[in-house]
Amino acid sequence: MLVIAHRGASAYAQENTLKAFDLAFKLGSSWLETDIQRSKDGILVLYHDYSLKNGKKIKDCTYDYLKGFNIPKLFDLLKITPKNFTLNLEIKNDNNVYPDIEKQILTEIKKAKNICTNQLLISSFDISSLKKIRALDYKINIGVLTRNFEVKTPLSLKAKSINISVKRVTKKIIDTCHKNNLKVLVYTVNDLQIYNKLKRLGVDGIFSDNPILDHHRFFEIGSTL
Repeated sequence: MLVIAHRGASAYAQENTLKAFDLAFKLGSSWLETDIQRSKDGILVLYHDYSLKNGKKIKDCTYDYLKGFNIPKLFDLLKITPKNFTLNLEIKNDNNVYPDIEKQILTEIKKAKNICTNQLLISSFDISSLKKIRALDYKINIGVLTRNFEVKTPLSLKAKSINISVKRVTKKIIDTCHKNNLKVLVYTVNDLQIYNKLKRLGVDGIFSDNPILDHHRFFEIGSTL
């Protein structure tokens, strides 16, 4: 079962930072997940919450301000991504807070010469964003983030996967997805027992803060990083 580094190797470094991403590469990951938003001055940045811990909204801050919080640009990650490594890029765009961010993301990807379309999975809870991505690129892989699973939407988007919470995934959902050629990726799993249970159920991959969760030397490695 695939283990996807959730916001990089975020068990060992500040999430969604170049250090966390680089650690994921060094620990032998083949996938990582991160979140895309946009600064006030139009820079695509990698951060999960819509606001900083001080309450300032990402959309209202310049990149010069945001970089003081160790927040990288999308292009920074694209530049250092190894060959044969897959990025799951989650678009944060509830209520269309970032108009046309979808087109900007695809343009940024094209600028990064070392990244191929098959190295990407674009996901979002915002279905309108995913529809825009599909309209702009009919080949790129799409992952539908869902809180209320139904199969019609991912099939209409020609999605590659359903990305679903560990609290909501069921055997029925897994079987339905597999019957429709959809992968099932489950977030966020940091417990080895839960990992093994999901593996038995047939889940295709999990998002984990610890990208070496399934490593036989997990506890030894985890204690020395």
